[in-house]
Amino acid sequence: MSFDKLHKEAEGVLLEEAGRISKQFEITSEKLHELTHYFIDQMDVGLNAAATREERGLPMCPSYVTGTPNGTETGTFLAAELGGTNFRVYSVKLNGDHTYEIEQLKSKIPEELLDEPTLSSADLFSYMARRTKVFMHKYHPEVFEKGYGKSLKLGFTFSYPVDQNSLNSGTLLRWTKGFNIKDAVGSDVVQLYQDQLDDLGLDMINIVALTNDTIGTFLSLCYSSGSPESIKKGEISQPVIGAIFGTGTNGCYMEKVTNIGKLSEETREKLINEGKEEMCINTEWGSFDNDLKYLPTTKYDIDIDQKFSNNPGYHLFEKRVAGMFLGEILRNVLVDLHDRHLILNQFRTHDQLPHRLKTPFELSSDVMARIEIDDSSTLRETELSFLQRLRLPTTFSERKAIQMIVRAISRRSAYLAAVPMAAILIKTGVLNKRYHGEVEIGCHGAIFEFYPGFRTMLREGLALTPIGSDGERKIHLRLTKNSSGVGSALCALVA
Repeated sequence: MSFDKLHKEAEGVLLEEAGRISKQFEITSEKLHELTHYFIDQMDVGLNAAATREERGLPMCPSYVTGTPNGTETGTFLAAELGGTNFRVYSVKLNGDHTYEIEQLKSKIPEELLDEPTLSSADLFSYMARRTKVFMHKYHPEVFEKGYGKSLKLGFTFSYPVDQNSLNSGTLLRWTKGFNIKDAVGSDVVQLYQDQLDDLGLDMINIVALTNDTIGTFLSLCYSSGSPESIKKGEISQPVIGAIFGTGTNGCYMEKVTNIGKLSEETREKLINEGKEEMCINTEWGSFDNDLKYLPTTKYDIDIDQKFSNNPGYHLFEKRVAGMFLGEILRNVLVDLHDRHLILNQFRTHDQLPHRLKTPFELSSDVMARIEIDDSSTLRETELSFLQRLRLPTTFSERKAIQMIVRAISRRSAYLAAVPMAAILIKTGVLNKRYHGEVEIGCHGAIFEFYPGFRTMLREGLALTPIGSDGERKIHLRLTKNSSGVGSALCALVA
């Protein structure tokens, strides 16, 4: 048999297997309907269940944010945000006309603070306080002048599940994404941060509000949108959801206080008597269907959860949708194909594979993004991506198979991302509250902002959910930049 014939047969086998694997990531309209209805059921369960660190359903955490801004708010406020890969400190000046001015210091979280169970909470929060002091020296040096006696309000965005009992306190339920600092679990994260600020002589800073990146996104959307009067008149669309699609994924929305059974009856009555009929709920939708009753699951999902994540059995929805895991899914597929001698056969054994391909989470979603839109005749961009990022040479047939799998993984992510959005829209009935009423969903995060085609695929997924194409057409997906900082500042304003 000639070499060319052997080569074509091998290529055919590889592409056939890539097609079979890609099919495992397909999400049908029927599956989206099933998932959406189950999500609604789990929202109701979560609203009435006490939050615990072992909670396996939707936590549905009350935020104690009971109002939304209208764009006329003014003042200068501080904000801080602990995300999955960065810590940010902000100074936000609200201009009162739906606009704002913002100063920001962004710091990449040191690797030694991530996934290291021997560290203490003081290691992380003292780092945050030190970066806050650097920010204050640069943008607010007046606070260090003798006789400065003002108190500065700070809103703290903490992008991890907490059991929140007031606007300015919250107990960490569990870590997600990259952290694994055990003694922080069960502690009040506001107090941990405030103690470190005080120790550094920053006691003029008072943390008055704890919020989540999704709530920050939602409040920022509300501030930037039009007035409630304009919304009622149908002149603009109504903000409904704040969503994150970045390293992780999560969302929030406004729920009727009477529906939040996990609040005590006394708290509900007090809020209603004060005219506060709604509260923003941090769904923590990354934890949707941790029992895997309906979520589609491949062997690659199981391996990532059980072998390579620091919280096995939790945040299983996030592990199929979020940017932190998309590249890792692809890496696991490639290693599996190599182990079966279908790809990268110049490396005879697993041990001979390039170190970066063998290292969990070394293949990032930005590599996938370049492959996703590579339309060159030889898939040159894909070739360069693997050479530059993984030091991995590939053949044309291998690149065709890889691109097929990349596109299947990203489409599954976007289609699944449509589920919680559709569920919240159905549960709140917001699409039917006004004739021809349109709604806004504020979205923040690198996957939503930068991943090619994600928004288009997300809209396709929304049209396949129970809201249908008619509902999908009423939705405006808004990119909200600097949303966590602005949202935190707005929380500090109302505290």
